Amino acid sequence: ADHKIKKGQSALSLQLVANPDILKELGERKESSTKFPLLVGFAAESRDHLKEGARKLKEKNLDLIVINDIGGTETGFGVGTNRVTLLDRNGAQEEVPLLSKEEVAHRIWDAVARLTDNR
Repeated sequence: ADHKIKKGQSALSLQLVANPDILKELGERKESSTKFPLLVGFAAESRDHLKEGARKLKEKNLDLIVINDIGGTETGFGVGTNRVTLLDRNGAQEEVPLLSKEEVAHRIWDAVARLTDNR
């Protein structure tokens, strides 16, 4: 606005624009080479979490995706625990049970290490 808008003077509107999908762009540049780092993505899903995670793994050319099912009260945002599913590029699927977020991070790290060792 060129000047201060007084309260009640007019309705305010906010226009949002989509951010670029940086992870997808990196996946498009990725070569099947050991020189390129592993690409790990995270997906917070409330419905069809496995289907959506598998779609994103393929669409973004990821090596691993960590799928957070945010539909429950014990998992997701604002709590200290999480339950995730790990899907990797080779088709392996690991269900990580309800654990502290720190322990979930260790499980993710272990999955990344396994993929790195298999290169």
